[in-house]
Amino acid sequence: MAGRLKVGRLNNDSPARYAASFTSFLDATEMSKESYYHSYESKVPDSTLCEAGTEVRVLGIGSGSGEADSIITKKLLQRHSSVFNRVVEPSGEMIEKYKTLVREDTSLSAVKYDWRQQTTEEYFQTKENTKFHLIHAINVLYYVEDPVATLRNMWEQLADGGCMLVTMESEKGDWGKLQLKLWEYFGQGDRLDTSLRMAGDVKRWLDAMGATYVSFQNKVNVNATECFEKNSEEGMLLLDFITHTPYTSDIPEIQAMALEFIRRHSSVVDDRIIFLSVEETIVAFKKAT
Repeated sequence: MAGRLKVGRLNNDSPARYAASFTSFLDATEMSKESYYHSYESKVPDSTLCEAGTEVRVLGIGSGSGEADSIITKKLLQRHSSVFNRVVEPSGEMIEKYKTLVREDTSLSAVKYDWRQQTTEEYFQTKENTKFHLIHAINVLYYVEDPVATLRNMWEQLADGGCMLVTMESEKGDWGKLQLKLWEYFGQGDRLDTSLRMAGDVKRWLDAMGATYVSFQNKVNVNATECFEKNSEEGMLLLDFITHTPYTSDIPEIQAMALEFIRRHSSVVDDRIIFLSVEETIVAFKKAT
């Protein structure tokens, strides 16, 4: 029963464990961090988002230390002379890292930043009137309290003619399929109340809204070899991140299912067990009324 209550709740129940497991995940991805973050540049629409000479306004939800945000902002600066960027991020440590990145990158000097150290829920409770031409949430909607309410709030703050960019794991990839299988066997309640949320959940909401959107897939190879090494702390942390479940190694039935699935759906390259993550970036457009 304990396993059933924990599945999908890594970040909710064990934030410190989540932070450590995320680091293990980054170390296990077979892609440089620079290449990973630069993959977002091509997802930003090439079209001008507002009238010529007008300041383009951007809202970043859960911006972290700013690597992906800064790539997006630089793409906008190719077409817009002025950018206003509101950053919503609950971690003071992450905001300081983001500010350091901005100070050290002179190409961002034309950007006006508005720093908001708040959770997504706290920010939207302020009922801001500002409308934004671009709103993005990159791998963030796993961790908000209510993803549907967050999407609705983002959409309401989007200016007519603007676009919303959301990145989530796709249920079409092996990683997403594993998470859905774990939920099918061990989940209780509503999956959307846990971190086991998928790109398809976002698209279903957009479909219900009648919104127009395009989506892009980004395949990321994850070296899962350590997950199969007995007593490997790195492997245990990585498995926690893959399952979004804290201390998976203490829940034999979940650990066994996850490892069996990973082994069956991985490729072996030079003795490395490579498990495929498929991230999906959805770009939705708000029609001018």
